Amino acid sequence: MGFHHNGLHHMMGYNSYGIFWFILTAVLLLIILFLVYKLTQKTKQADIHAVNESDALAILKERYARGELTDEEFERKKEILGN
Repeated sequence: MGFHHNGLHHMMGYNSYGIFWFILTAVLLLIILFLVYKLTQKTKQADIHAVNESDALAILKERYARGELTDEEFERKKEILGN
């Protein structure tokens, strides 16, 4: 009876440590995945922002070429866009 009790106790201790390491690994994996997701989102937003600035300048140049803007308006708006 004593042998059976020790074996059961040992198995339960082992299982609780196994569950602890499984949960710890799962939590760390989730944290890593979340950080990767956030970093890729920031990169995508930066790319979209760069494209939007490029598109805005292209539209501004088209409007200037069509004569919709004076030289002063074009230069002022171009300066506002940061180019």
